[in-house]
Amino acid sequence: MAEDYENYSDYERDFFMAVDRNTLSEQAIFDALSTIGDDQYYTLFEVEVEHVCGPAHVQVFPERAGTLYRCLNCGVSGIIGG
Repeated sequence: MAEDYENYSDYERDFFMAVDRNTLSEQAIFDALSTIGDDQYYTLFEVEVEHVCGPAHVQVFPERAGTLYRCLNCGVSGIIGG
């Protein structure tokens, strides 16, 4: 992956690699919840995924507008989808 960023400055490379890590971790959270049923929406889950901070437990709350998440290791939170 590093070769994809060889024409960028160190600052740009760090930024795009951080975006890639975040995208991969959000995809892992999404994949962990991909089989939930309609009756499981609006239920708090905890999943273990590779987050941007490393292996972590992440709280997720799926709802119709998107999935809210919060990493219990580093405290980062966000919304997936929408």
